[in-house]
Amino acid sequence: MSTDIAIKVGDTRAWSYSLSDADGDALSLTGATVTFALKSGEWSTAKYMSDCLAVTAPTSDGAVTITPTASDWLEMSDAQGNYSCGIYIGEFLVIDANGVSQYTTDAQIEVQEAIL
Repeated sequence: MSTDIAIKVGDTRAWSYSLSDADGDALSLTGATVTFALKSGEWSTAKYMSDCLAVTAPTSDGAVTITPTASDWLEMSDAQGNYSCGIYIGEFLVIDANGVSQYTTDAQIEVQEAIL
């Protein structure tokens, strides 16, 4: 798996993704709930930045934006005993209006050294 995005610790610029199906067609997010979590590994239960995703209009084009804030990085900081630099898995989950999981995919995210 190649790195889909590389970012420096503490960076709050938006990350943009377009979710698509197996045929490469944009995934319609109309009426769906989309969640995102940054995890230390594919099967990890520890999740970071799980509250910073927005679905971009129009919802039919599969576009999502993740905008980390300074507070999103606090839980990952060395002060908390965590190692913020490394390779993480960004997990997307789409649940339809009936509560049925319709789509899940991962993005590999490289978190680099601190900005400061």
